[in-house]
Amino acid sequence: MTRSPAEAARLPQADRDQAAETGAAEGRAAVALLVRLVDDDWERPTDCAEWDVRALVSHLVAQCEDNIRITTMLRRDLIRRRRYPGKTGIDGHMAVQVDDHRTKTGPELAARFALLWSRAVQARRRRPELLRRAKFSSGTPGTRRITAGYLLDVIYNRDLWMHRLDLARATGHPFIIGDHDRLIVEQTVRDLALTWCAAPVTLELTGPAGGTWLIGSGDPVAVIRADATAYMRALSGRDDNVAIELESGEESAVRLIRRARALF
Repeated sequence: MTRSPAEAARLPQADRDQAAETGAAEGRAAVALLVRLVDDDWERPTDCAEWDVRALVSHLVAQCEDNIRITTMLRRDLIRRRRYPGKTGIDGHMAVQVDDHRTKTGPELAARFALLWSRAVQARRRRPELLRRAKFSSGTPGTRRITAGYLLDVIYNRDLWMHRLDLARATGHPFIIGDHDRLIVEQTVRDLALTWCAAPVTLELTGPAGGTWLIGSGDPVAVIRADATAYMRALSGRDDNVAIELESGEESAVRLIRRARALF
């Protein structure tokens, strides 16, 4: 008997303990990649248009610093208002993050990330429940307001995961997938399902980080297949032409799945 796919919208959001375990595993995977980078790698362009590899890792280091000390995050936010008035809040903040590390070499940044990531994971885990319930704009037009708990437990791990993929693609080093990667993909599919307004579809994501989920509620009008990591890039807005296969059903569903986006 064929087992029905899980309804993605009913998946629970990762809690602080699961998020800490996932974050620790993702941090180890990122460090394993960073230590493999050689001199030429640090100047290579990435899928993040304004950043080369060194700038991207500067952002990751600074994000750890922001997680560990809220005062550091607030200081950068004040600076970005003055220094980058034409940028959105998030873009300006990230620009200040990179500015703060312009004098550091690539290996220095890699070493600092290795030192700080586990501290950042634990700092996020310890944030009090009252703060976790606070809601604010995601900074992306047209998206729902998010809670601080969602940012702490879901988005920071997802952001590092996607940037690790950016780094692997930029430098040609392998993107190693472990047990935790599927949890990050699953939480992203959950977000897709929570904002899905079209007819239900079955989404089959292939590869070791993949799985099969029902997007929407009811009988699916199509079964759609894509590689898990490739489709995560599509959801993040990095690839508008990702390979998507219609296994059965309505062809219009492919276009909707391709155009869908999730917060990264």
